[in-house]
Amino acid sequence: MKKKIWKNYFDIVILPSKEISDYAIKLSGELARYKTKWILGKESFIPHISLYHIAIKPKNFDAFVAEIRKTIKNFSPGYLKTTVIEPSLLIFDKPTWIQKLQLKVIRNTLKYYDWDYGTDKYWHLNYLPLKMRKIGARFIKKYGTPLMGVNFRPHISLASFTGNSPKPKIKKAKRFRFKPTHIYIYELGPSHSCQRIVEKIPFLN
Repeated sequence: MKKKIWKNYFDIVILPSKEISDYAIKLSGELARYKTKWILGKESFIPHISLYHIAIKPKNFDAFVAEIRKTIKNFSPGYLKTTVIEPSLLIFDKPTWIQKLQLKVIRNTLKYYDWDYGTDKYWHLNYLPLKMRKIGARFIKKYGTPLMGVNFRPHISLASFTGNSPKPKIKKAKRFRFKPTHIYIYELGPSHSCQRIVEKIPFLN
């Protein structure tokens, strides 16, 4: 699909293995019959696991990237495993290492967040369970994202449904596991999708 860029709004992500990426793209294509807004692909709408969505002013971008390099230096990631498929998500487990990594990334890069960007307008909380919405609203005000702490669920978004989409049939997830080797920074697009890579940073660098 064609790239659609939200300039200066980024996602700090982990990319899954090729095997998992291909599987997610296949699942996304199967969901298209339910009137989805987009499907995953290899050039845009890239399968990914988000750690932190953050708007950055161009003048601060180099310092922001340097901070991420510093943050993950000597950090040793473990494995992530697929667990279940929800209507539009391929869910992974939530081991301690990825919780620590996400909190470290947010804590160290929050100082670069561009609060003038208005990213709160890009978040819609009605897809979250009711008990998570109030917490998510507080997190948006403080961190610019609702998806941290108890609301952080490592996943790959498979689709975004239109308002009149029929309810999809849920299949059992295939079991995969992988260990990430890099952190990536992507420019965002519709539905907080990853559209274009801007940085690739190795662990243990």
